[in-house]
Amino acid sequence: MRIPLCVLLGWLLAVPPAGVVWAAPAGGEAARDDEVRIAVAPLKVDGQVDEATRKGWVAGLRRGLGRGSFALVEQDVVDQVGEPGCAQACLDKVREAGATHVVRTGIAMKSRDYLLKLELVDARSGAVVFASEDTCEICGVGEVADLLDSQGAMLQTRLAALGKGPPVLVLDTRPSGALVYVDGEVVGTTPIERSLLAGGRKIRVTLAGYVAEERELTFVPGAREKVVIDLQRTPGNPRWRALGGAALGGGLALLGAGIGLVAIDDREFKKRCTGAEVDADGDCRWLFNTGWGGAALAVSGAVLVTLGIVALVRNRAPTPKRQAQVLPTGLGLVARF
Repeated sequence: MRIPLCVLLGWLLAVPPAGVVWAAPAGGEAARDDEVRIAVAPLKVDGQVDEATRKGWVAGLRRGLGRGSFALVEQDVVDQVGEPGCAQACLDKVREAGATHVVRTGIAMKSRDYLLKLELVDARSGAVVFASEDTCEICGVGEVADLLDSQGAMLQTRLAALGKGPPVLVLDTRPSGALVYVDGEVVGTTPIERSLLAGGRKIRVTLAGYVAEERELTFVPGAREKVVIDLQRTPGNPRWRALGGAALGGGLALLGAGIGLVAIDDREFKKRCTGAEVDADGDCRWLFNTGWGGAALAVSGAVLVTLGIVALVRNRAPTPKRQAQVLPTGLGLVARF
């Protein structure tokens, strides 16, 4: 049977010559799970901790990282070549040990308060892929290990989400109804769920009567960022707070005096209520007649107390902000501020 010339030419073009392998185009597909290996660099601790505590914290972080599908480099191997902070020379050594990404962790201690800063770094380029910051107030070393566990799981979740659709911001405020700006552009009111472009974004929320809040967040493809912001009331005028305090104090004094005068009304202030000292109605001449005056003072005091409380409430000083806490969830992340 004769083969048509066009079919023969097509077959020759489709089959590569012996020894030639066509390469897949670079940058098309995200790295497979078996291509990603994460190393935990030695912790950078600002403070004095014993070796057992340090190992416990590393174990907590590795426990969280181990919940994902990416492999971890053996810690003994990393400890031999790595160093706290793990700069570029350290990254090169860790990469030679088989790591594609490195987790750098800094822990600042002040009494029993801890500030945790974590970075997931590309071991080849040295670029920071993700960064997070969290605090643990009045905590024990075990609670710090649990927090590192949560942070490790969060890093795994965000790394796994790379390249899987656009990032999504899920934002709410307490109270709700705040106006939301993304990079200076109004996008809606809380609660809101919106897709954004990947990269660093400045989130700002405003609500009448409350202090405007800003957050700078980094969004990665596929990541679902859930953020809840507790708004603080606008701080009032210190002068009005002082006046409110004075009104409250003066009102309480007047109220107490008025109640006292009402209480002694019609009581004897001289023990001479006999004979000529008693009138035709049987009333003693030597009785207190303070009822009306006491009532007036009590009413005035109550009014001042009310005004003082209103002035203090409307002009109270702002309460301290709550610390950030980022926790992994089934769908993404929960960030509390």
